[in-house]
Order: sequence, then C-alpha cells, then structure tokens
Amino acid sequence: MLHEAIMREESVEYEEGIILQEFRKGFKLGERLLRPAMVKVSAGPGPEKSGDDDPTEVEDSVAPSRVEENDDDGFDDGGDAE
Repeated sequence: MLHEAIMREESVEYEEGIILQEFRKGFKLGERLLRPAMVKVSAGPGPEKSGDDDPTEVEDSVAPSRVEENDDDGFDDGGDAE
C-alpha cells in the first residue's frame, strides 16, 4: 500500500479512486515503504438529484468510506507486552 485514503469526496471531474489531495507525504527507502502517504481520493460522481423528491422526506445517502487501515507500523515491539 503506497497511500492510505483518509477522506473521500464526490467529483464529477474525476472517476473513483483518483487522488485529489495529499495531506502527508509518504516515504520509501529502496523498495521498503517507510510511511504511506495520507490522501483524499475521488468517490466519483455523486447520486443524481431528481426534482420529484419530497423535501419533507430525509434519506441517509452517505456512502460508506473505504479507508484502508494499516496496523503494522513496521517497528519491533520487543516481544510480548506484560
């Protein structure tokens, strides 16, 4: 994993998965990833709005975000914690 998506934003300009902004630069040493970049990615175009919607009805239309979690920090913890 070269980057970690921490935010998603709807975009009519870009298709899903395109990096829109970098919040923290990532680092590699040779082929080894030292720290993934933290980025905001495009979620693609949002749902189309129709003019026939009843404004009194409220729907939860928030799409779940897919944020990749990286629990492995690359450091040796020194064995079992006591």
